[in-house]
Amino acid sequence: MSNKEVKDSNYYIDWLEKSIANEYLSYYEYSEFKNIKQIGNGSFGSVSRANWKNTDTILVLKSFNNSNPTLKEIVNELKLHRDVHFNANIIKFYGITKTETENYALVLEYADNATLKTYLNENFNELEWKDKFCLALQLTDAILCLHERDIIHRDLHPNNVLVHQKSIKLADFGLSKKIAEASGSRSNIFGVLPYIDPKTFNNDYRLNEKSDIYSIGVIMWQISSGRQPFENLEHDNVGNMNQMNVQIYMNFFLPLN
Repeated sequence: MSNKEVKDSNYYIDWLEKSIANEYLSYYEYSEFKNIKQIGNGSFGSVSRANWKNTDTILVLKSFNNSNPTLKEIVNELKLHRDVHFNANIIKFYGITKTETENYALVLEYADNATLKTYLNENFNELEWKDKFCLALQLTDAILCLHERDIIHRDLHPNNVLVHQKSIKLADFGLSKKIAEASGSRSNIFGVLPYIDPKTFNNDYRLNEKSDIYSIGVIMWQISSGRQPFENLEHDNVGNMNQMNVQIYMNFFLPLN
């Protein structure tokens, strides 16, 4: 780890510790959570389901490795949750804890219907149009809340949209940024390819709210049709991804005959 990375990591750890000490963040002892069961993991850390003390209340513990990129992500997510926690269609943030391995973890609301992708796969045939309309409206409301506070999500796809008791819960703000910060630098491709604004393929494109709006449009199409975008192509195949890039680019930029 370089001197700069060490300095940055220390900055984020100091920010977390000061925020806890000043009661800017609610801190919970890890021993207060029972029946902890891991339900997901990735390069950032892991996601676990847990009960709060000796109650039936279910929460999510989203832990992060104590490395510079993930510490930066957790601090960024905490700051953004503070600005939008009141919205009913955004996953609620309760506080922070420290796991047995000394990694910080967010304490978050649990969504009992899993991701939107899973929810559509399992329930699409039972959904009426009014149900689909409600899902689309709730997603739009959550994004509007972000945009009204000059925040762009930048990583919208059905695995980052949760469903709790048949209602949308927007999650994962690790890649989100204030619009002024994001648009001040050249954009990179974030998220899952079929949901990405095609203009992002242009390295000179400045990120803005329209990038999220494009992603919402694709998700709405999936809600209404029950189908995966570009379902005939495997997204994890490099050749197919290049083909998808070309297809999206041509459909978006070339005029219709």
